[in-house]
Amino acid sequence: MDTVIYPDEIRHKIKSGYIILWKGEGLISKIIRLFSEYSHASLVVRLDRYKGLRDRVFLIEALATGLEPRLLSKRLKHYKGEAFILVPDDITDEVAEKITVLALEKCAEHIKYDFKSLVKNIFGRVSLSARQFFCSEWVWWVRVKLGLSKNGIAPRPGDLPKLIPGKIYKLEYRGD
Repeated sequence: MDTVIYPDEIRHKIKSGYIILWKGEGLISKIIRLFSEYSHASLVVRLDRYKGLRDRVFLIEALATGLEPRLLSKRLKHYKGEAFILVPDDITDEVAEKITVLALEKCAEHIKYDFKSLVKNIFGRVSLSARQFFCSEWVWWVRVKLGLSKNGIAPRPGDLPKLIPGKIYKLEYRGD
């Protein structure tokens, strides 16, 4: 993972189903990183069929307020810490489309954050739930739901690169 990439240069190549892994500098992030290499995970969703959104990279994230869409560029611009992109080997255009649909449908359900399982996951693994999610549980649930991954146990953010074959690159923000 020596390669550093700039999202503005590769934006057109980023697909739904790619995963952004974060190493935050805040207190909660540092506590999570005692148990996991990364402190947060986000799922990329592209909406390229809409002309005005063709060059935008969205994230669907499990945050304290629930599942929320965010723009990758805005998250990177204001993020205190490091960001990495995991490019899974199994994301074809067909799979990417299915991920987009599933992620948007689930986001519209106003799913709450899974604080209880997040704490439990520090001490042991928890089963996946479709009623509430913490960050890596959300990413993993989408993959399991579409048959890309099989294990029904919610991983920590740092487990995702170990469980999902692919490449990781460091992201650096240079502007919109």
